[in-house]
Amino acid sequence: MKMETLGTVVAGALRLDKQLELPDQSRVRVAVEPLDSCQSRFRAGLESWKAFCEEHPVHAGGKRYSRDELHERR
Repeated sequence: MKMETLGTVVAGALRLDKQLELPDQSRVRVAVEPLDSCQSRFRAGLESWKAFCEEHPVHAGGKRYSRDELHERR
């Protein structure tokens, strides 16, 4: 039976996100693949979005109120 799950390394030990449906003391083969590829794609997308926002700023064209005008009570 082949299973796939995610986990986190905590203090050098692998802590899985869900329990495996195997009896205690079962011998298993483990292959570990870090999720850096997913994080690097996210980081690249974020940098692309920041560059787009700098190239295409949004100008509302409205009046800029001072602090006193914003907090004026009548």
